[in-house]
Amino acid sequence: MPLLSRLAEATDERPGAIRVQDRSLSWVELRRAATAVADDLRGAARVAVPATASLETVVGVVGGLLAGAAVVPVPPDAGPMERDHILRDSGAEVLLAAPGTRKAHSPPLVPLDLARRSDTSHPEPDPAATALILYTSGTTGAPKGAMLSRRAVAACLDGLADAWAWTPDDLLVHGLPLFHVHGLVLGVLGPLRVGSRLRHVGRPHPERYAAAGGSLYFGVPTIWSRIAAQPAAARALRGARLLVSGSAALPDPVFAALAGLTGHRPLELYGMNETLVTVCARADVTRRPG
Repeated sequence: MPLLSRLAEATDERPGAIRVQDRSLSWVELRRAATAVADDLRGAARVAVPATASLETVVGVVGGLLAGAAVVPVPPDAGPMERDHILRDSGAEVLLAAPGTRKAHSPPLVPLDLARRSDTSHPEPDPAATALILYTSGTTGAPKGAMLSRRAVAACLDGLADAWAWTPDDLLVHGLPLFHVHGLVLGVLGPLRVGSRLRHVGRPHPERYAAAGGSLYFGVPTIWSRIAAQPAAARALRGARLLVSGSAALPDPVFAALAGLTGHRPLELYGMNETLVTVCARADVTRRPG
């Protein structure tokens, strides 16, 4: 089965399947735009992608995966030294960038133009091949690249789809960074494997979460704390199916506040860039703080 199985099968041309802030693509548009990127990347083993909260990042990551390359997301807030380290250490052969970007660094730039489309058929790579190289925060030294195989990513997402009853009927909403497991693997590749729609709200302000009308919400404790502090925004999430918290422990008072305001007991998960998701609560069991 292809890693992005639902995207590979998609025939839906209705707008809004994948929305990042105020821009969107249909399933078919996303596949054809990413395939155009994959055409340009043919033969590249490792591809760096600036990981901004944008459709360009989504198309670039998907294009790299369709091409069979290992994708290296580069955090947009990385300083020059960290950025150069990631590019050198990962062995990235090319860097995707918007047309007209001035070349001030290596590796060579490959323009990323969302207006282009292609229907080329790219073979599905070996499941053991590296899908992503995600860099750690570097708290004990230089950031280290965690190499995640296509098989590992697929297994993680399939396990979560089972645990959360995650289906194509869901609309996932979040505002997480697109260079970690939570925001990128679960938050972007998850919908493309499961077939659910995605709305990335950009900066995760409570009012944006409240207005999104999702069934499945991802956040970190900071986001959930801000939402719990705005009762009107929290109550707007009552129509959701699941509120998921990860990346750090959710404080008990925030858990209690969300449960009272939204009617949902948050579902917590634990994982790392090195391991993907290690432990998570299920949707079909009673959840408790911690």
